[in-house]
Amino acid sequence: MERQPYPVGDLEDGQAVQVTKINLPSFGGGILTADYLWNLSQQGQVFVASDADQNDLVTGQTSFADTTPTFLLDVPAGTTAVPLFLNLSQTGSVAGGAIDVIIEIDRVKRYSSGGTSEKVFSPSARTSACKLYTGATALTGYGVRIWGATIGQDVSPAEGAIQGPFWKPEVPYQLVGPASFLIYTYAGTTGPTWFWSFGWASLDTKTVVP
Repeated sequence: MERQPYPVGDLEDGQAVQVTKINLPSFGGGILTADYLWNLSQQGQVFVASDADQNDLVTGQTSFADTTPTFLLDVPAGTTAVPLFLNLSQTGSVAGGAIDVIIEIDRVKRYSSGGTSEKVFSPSARTSACKLYTGATALTGYGVRIWGATIGQDVSPAEGAIQGPFWKPEVPYQLVGPASFLIYTYAGTTGPTWFWSFGWASLDTKTVVP
């Protein structure tokens, strides 16, 4: 069964779906139902971040340090963020060796200074309370690693080659602000270069935390 990046309950046709549903008008006069993630999207609470220019790239580090994440989502107080996906695809210059990719969550503010505040897009033209930084300096500290992998550094031109990694959460991580979502990518000598995009849902903490 495919893992879904949002809370699940019943099964419908073998697929996990959220129990709580909303009614949507149907052009045919009937009633359509939508799962929890659709509900958030309809409310304008789904956001996607990437480079402002489609062909811009982000380069990772040449070694690990807890203060130098490649990407950092800063979740402010009063906001709860739920990561939905991370897409990374190697491109450009080949990294200097095998690439380590680590995803960490932390329940404190880790953003310190600098970096680039990347473009955040809302299909509903909402303004995101969270900011996604690349190349920022983070406050020292450790939350918990929720995913990690070592991958090859080749940028393959072969037809059908899958670069990756492409990550979706195994469970809904509700990051109650102040909180942080950090992605470290690094390889010796030359850091990895990425096409990338990252998505999350954002909610008012008062609506999700008693």
